[in-house]
Amino acid sequence: MRKPTLKTLRKKLDLVFGAWIRNRDTVNGKGSCITCGVFTELEAGHFIPRQHAATRWDERNVWGQCSRCNRWLHGDQAEYYLALVRKLGQEIVDGLMELKKTTKKHTPGELRALIDKYQL
Repeated sequence: MRKPTLKTLRKKLDLVFGAWIRNRDTVNGKGSCITCGVFTELEAGHFIPRQHAATRWDERNVWGQCSRCNRWLHGDQAEYYLALVRKLGQEIVDGLMELKKTTKKHTPGELRALIDKYQL
């Protein structure tokens, strides 16, 4: 049996982490969008885009968003920023912005540990 590739592990982690975020931010499958406040089914919307590995699976960076804000408004970044400052505080948001500038290469072991952590 072959070991899963990094690509396979990242894909699996994206799925379990997204499900974990939606579960955290909803009750009976619905919740309030962090950016517009509409009460609906939510997606796991990233404040700092997923291409930044250092914040991709950071719980502080990913919150429930409606599909309109997450997909059509590309995260509605200005509102997301304000909502995060209200929710987490300026210091944490600034820390996320600094973390975004760092390079992170996850090992297969780190990815498997995160999958185990977030698997429902």
